[in-house]
Amino acid sequence: MKNTHIILPSILIFSVIGFAPIVYAEEYAAGFVIPSDASFAQGVKFGAGVDFGDTARAFPAGTFFSGAHEFTGDTVHQFTGNGIIFGDGSGISFTSGMPGSVFGTNCDFSGGLVQHGEQAGKIAETNTYGQGCMFADEQKFVAAQNFEKYNHFGDNTDFTNASQTFKEGMAFGPGSTFKTSQVLPVGTIPSQGVIMSAFTCPDTACVPDPDNVIAPGEKFGTGIDPAATFHNVRSSDKTFEIDGLGLTMTFNTVSTDGTIKADLKDPATVSNVTLAGDTLTMTMDDGNNKQSVGNVIELSADTASISGLIDVTLPYQEGELNGIEESTLTLFHYVDSNWKEEERCTVNTTANTVTCTVDSLSPFSVGDGSSSSSGGGGGNCNSKGIWGTNNSLRVHQVSYNIESLQVTVDAYSTCGPISAIMKTSNQQSVLKLLTEQPLLDQNIAIYSGYLDQSDKKFRIIVENNHRSFDKIFYIHDKSIISKYSGTTGYTSEQQGTPLQNDNLLDPEPLPVEPEQLPVEPEQLPVEPEQLPVEPEQLPADPEPFESEPPELEPPEPTASSDNSNSVWNIFNDVFSYNIK
Repeated sequence: MKNTHIILPSILIFSVIGFAPIVYAEEYAAGFVIPSDASFAQGVKFGAGVDFGDTARAFPAGTFFSGAHEFTGDTVHQFTGNGIIFGDGSGISFTSGMPGSVFGTNCDFSGGLVQHGEQAGKIAETNTYGQGCMFADEQKFVAAQNFEKYNHFGDNTDFTNASQTFKEGMAFGPGSTFKTSQVLPVGTIPSQGVIMSAFTCPDTACVPDPDNVIAPGEKFGTGIDPAATFHNVRSSDKTFEIDGLGLTMTFNTVSTDGTIKADLKDPATVSNVTLAGDTLTMTMDDGNNKQSVGNVIELSADTASISGLIDVTLPYQEGELNGIEESTLTLFHYVDSNWKEEERCTVNTTANTVTCTVDSLSPFSVGDGSSSSSGGGGGNCNSKGIWGTNNSLRVHQVSYNIESLQVTVDAYSTCGPISAIMKTSNQQSVLKLLTEQPLLDQNIAIYSGYLDQSDKKFRIIVENNHRSFDKIFYIHDKSIISKYSGTTGYTSEQQGTPLQNDNLLDPEPLPVEPEQLPVEPEQLPVEPEQLPVEPEQLPADPEPFESEPPELEPPEPTASSDNSNSVWNIFNDVFSYNIK
């Protein structure tokens, strides 16, 4: 009989990320002494230091050992349930002399180092681990272990004391060391890449020959089909990385804990591509052909149930760019039997990675994301075109939606294709052509990209073969719509010079609305020499001001504007200068 007064049925806890529920069938408080006849339901949670006594226990799938636990004596427990989690970083200890244990599929030791008695980070007995088990950084294995496929080992794992039998799909973090003469079989994944033929470690560093691995982001030829690997995701742990693939993934929602499959594809099996040597050219959904700069990896949910947006990071190698500008790279995504360019992407030119936010999983490849359209333009760089002389590049509108975080740029070119780049404090990304182009009948193309929620400003750089547009926009916690008219917007002649009449048609980006500005004499554009007297010479009696009101009025308004509009122009000039 269970002591129900300390067992909390159906505990509902919300994780920090995404508020996904973690449901425990029952929970035992820290230090509780388990009765000898107790049995456990799937999804049970044990607080730190629960005393299991001398009775051998069978722990079901989804068991969570929270906090520190010590398994003592010669009692052999059964840890064969799927997805048992050992510790939250506080440490699990197996005492000296304890017989080897069998751990089930997807066992998770990544929260903290397993101890052998008082020695942290040391596994001294010979144990058996099922497929997909995970281990923390710096774990040390003193004895030989029995590992199944797809185990994942953290950074600086130490295997130097004993040779192990490794299998395909196993991944090792950077800095891992091995016993000299250890064999890494085909399909294992050290941090250098995927092993292509069995490799014997010449020393403890065990660095394979570069010709014997597919490095992260490296191209490879037809007939090569590397082994897949699988990695666990949980509602409480939605991010993982595999160094040897250069892959990082973060999920918005994991409704069922399970595994994600990552599989490098034989180029000969990839659909809607042409292959020249080891270079793939994708036929995109708009009919254009775009070049991949790396390999193709298929990502899919295996046993995990996921939903919502997913951040995918893939690597590239600078030596494979073939003249393609790094800042234009994107992810090609095979969706509904077509390759498409992902739009919500950033490029890290230091780490040589591309990160995109996507809404589904399937094959991906890093490729050339440069714009393939000129936005209505042709080759007319200097002569009088549709917008007049010296208007080879036109930017009509820059907008930012604070709800969707989307930035759009409406532009036109008569001198080659447009390159539209957005820069923030941390990232640089290429703006992509929107799938729908409602302004093409006006010879205007719309480019789009996305900011991070933490961004406070962004810089837009638009170029064609002849001219450029370059401007910084400050968000001020609201949406922005900056429009440029046909006569005072950016034209070819105005690039690189401060605009004294930017003529923003929509005042939303301005920090102050014009009608809120007090019209004080010192704010009017009147030269000091036009005042009849210096301020200190004015008499205390205010009547003289009433006798000469014309000298205190703003400049005479034109036929198309009024006095408030002249004040607007003054502050418009100031705002343009401040954000330059």
